[in-house]
Amino acid sequence: MKTSLLNCRSLILFINSMLLSCMPAHTDRDRSIAFFYGHSVPVESLSQFKQVVVEPENMSKENLEYLNGKGAKVFAYISVGEVNRTRSWYSEIPKNWFAGNHDAWGSDIVDLTNEGWHDFLIDRYMTSLWNQGYRGFFFDTLDSYHRTSVDFEDRLTQERALIALIKRIHQHFPGVELIFNRGFEILPAVGQYVTALAAESLFQSWDQSKQEYAEVPESDRKWLLNKLTEAKKRFKFQIIVIDYVDPAQKDLAQKTSKQISRLGFTPWVANPGLNMLGVGPL
Repeated sequence: MKTSLLNCRSLILFINSMLLSCMPAHTDRDRSIAFFYGHSVPVESLSQFKQVVVEPENMSKENLEYLNGKGAKVFAYISVGEVNRTRSWYSEIPKNWFAGNHDAWGSDIVDLTNEGWHDFLIDRYMTSLWNQGYRGFFFDTLDSYHRTSVDFEDRLTQERALIALIKRIHQHFPGVELIFNRGFEILPAVGQYVTALAAESLFQSWDQSKQEYAEVPESDRKWLLNKLTEAKKRFKFQIIVIDYVDPAQKDLAQKTSKQISRLGFTPWVANPGLNMLGVGPL
């Protein structure tokens, strides 16, 4: 009798473990994310995700209200360290606010120590988005100063200015949620203000200069993986990985999504323009 009970209990535990292994990753499903920067925003499809990052200049009031109404957290894309020359307000930025350029992406790199840029970003741009109903921002180009500041002291100065800007933003917008794209150097100072940390190109990447997709070299992957693992361990926030795969290679996109998920990160695998629906957690 005792033996049969033990066998029965072992069978139940085995079945439970099998059921659990077949279930989708709880963390990924609960914190799924989509990135879409295109003009024709597929709000119905995007509403299936818990978090959505959009290009606010391509979003209508109705689209934002629809996504909010469906319970999706909507984050507005903000380029902190660069200004693209296609921006409608590009001509409003004085040229002496720029420290260099990033021609591959058609943008100019901002001198982060310029208080005028801080004022413009917060009072002119982000306040407008806040008033429209955005309560979250995705901060891109946080490390663009690396391209123009080769001297250690100069980099330190840029980082201090960036830290001050982040703290000011957090104070200015009560309850704001922030997702960083990298920004590893400033995390020790502002990590407590971050909702999630994103990074591009862990397994598959896009080379803007060469206009081609490529597999990430193992050394680069190990470096980034160490940074992400360290950040997750220290700050306990969600880690998002955005990889780039040719939309025609659906099998590779799905494989890449699974590789990212196995590491405990939230995947988004898409085209480099982020203007097509990609692959999230599978």
